[in-house]
Amino acid sequence: MAATIAFAQGQSEQQVMGILGAYGMGIPGDVEELLTVQENEEITAVAKIAEFAEGRFFLEVIGVKDGKRSQGAGRLLLGKILANPWECCRYAFSEQENNREYTVSTLARGYALGFYEKMGFQACTPAEIPEWYRDQCEECPERSTCEPMPMIYSGGERK
Repeated sequence: MAATIAFAQGQSEQQVMGILGAYGMGIPGDVEELLTVQENEEITAVAKIAEFAEGRFFLEVIGVKDGKRSQGAGRLLLGKILANPWECCRYAFSEQENNREYTVSTLARGYALGFYEKMGFQACTPAEIPEWYRDQCEECPERSTCEPMPMIYSGGERK
């Protein structure tokens, strides 16, 4: 797959909305905060992470375009994020240091648990994700079918 990973541009908002809309999600924040996988002129995957504490990141959204799932775009994008979340976060406030430990947490939809586990995530407690994300699923009408699970990835060198 000849693909490039870069932050979205304003003109790609419709493509990004189409991908996230298929999952029942909107764009969190500005479209320019989302990282994209682009093949030729087509955006095939999008994601956004936010740094909520020094070296602690939260994966707010990730989505792959219908018809492009299970072809490696999501794995490519999440792999890039997990390798260097500072580079993939538009507004990281801490600085990356060699082998610095970090975490990336998320609320995974139940059907996607296998994907996250293959990428190195482990189930965690809600206390390990930012407080303002913990309750986002409470009022969702799809909660019972979505079965959200808090998950965390630990990277860098552990002391």
